[in-house]
Amino acid sequence: MAIDHQLEVSVGLSQAVLETVRMLDGGDTAALLLAAGIDPGQLSRPENRIPFEQQQRLWSLAVERTGDAGFGLQFARCLQPTSFGLLGYMVMNCSRIADSLDAVVKYQFLAGQGGEFSLHQRGSQSVLRYTPVNPDQPVTWQRVVAMLAANVSFGRWLVGEIFRPEQVTFCHPSPGETREYEEYFGCPVLFDKSANELLYRQEVTALAIPNASEDLLLLLSERANRLLESLSKRSGISARVASLLATQLNTAVPDKTLVASQLGMSERTLQRRLREEGTSFKEILDNTRHYLARELLRNTQLPLAEVAVQLGFSEPSAFYRAFRKWEGCTPGQYREVPATP
Repeated sequence: MAIDHQLEVSVGLSQAVLETVRMLDGGDTAALLLAAGIDPGQLSRPENRIPFEQQQRLWSLAVERTGDAGFGLQFARCLQPTSFGLLGYMVMNCSRIADSLDAVVKYQFLAGQGGEFSLHQRGSQSVLRYTPVNPDQPVTWQRVVAMLAANVSFGRWLVGEIFRPEQVTFCHPSPGETREYEEYFGCPVLFDKSANELLYRQEVTALAIPNASEDLLLLLSERANRLLESLSKRSGISARVASLLATQLNTAVPDKTLVASQLGMSERTLQRRLREEGTSFKEILDNTRHYLARELLRNTQLPLAEVAVQLGFSEPSAFYRAFRKWEGCTPGQYREVPATP
């Protein structure tokens, strides 16, 4: 997905980036904020949000300054449940891990819009998938690692070391030495795969969360629903449609009616809202497939037929025709040409 200039993230996540930098090099972080265009005063109020573009610049500057290839893992170690604001408090008060994963998916945009989590079932396993915004940016793979590692970190904060995934997969190539990843996640970690995913066994998702309050969760959920409605109006509906499509393409045929239902509106209302933003469902679907196709071709070794499946094409030939229209060459030719720095 390309960046929508109206996307935002909570300041809690920016504070966690700064805390990670301070932990790694002990230096002052004021210059990082200035270079990223972030007003330090914005970070003083937990309810504030900043543009995602500024957050991404902050990530790039932080990784460059520390030179730490494992910055995403270090970020997760610095997180506190309160870093996620209202979402963090909601997760702490869910009755089971399974409910907390549902809450993450439903209310994730309260924490930020730099990507989207989706939850899927694969046999008895629950699969938490993360699809980032702007996947072709160099720093994005660090953000992806951070988001998956943060989920594991939060789970361990809730129920202890018993919380661990069965397997972790990343779209990006292996960074070389993977021992740190396997030690952190406590399971096999695979790279060059079709999706960024955490696989959880049923025994893990069934774990009860100690000290959870159903009454408090109800109150928090009411506030969260009001905030989500407000954010949807502020950020525009096209970005939400793109995010939903990106997480669903490899599991279902793109369906305008389904997407409209997930956004809490009729298909006609969705069409009208998109038209007001100067776009259409077909255009967003086409753009989303284009961005994801480039990511999969550049960053994985998936067979072309499997790439077509991941993008929701019914036939490989339909994918080949679409890709030639986008790039003026075949998918195979595109993969063979080195990426431009």
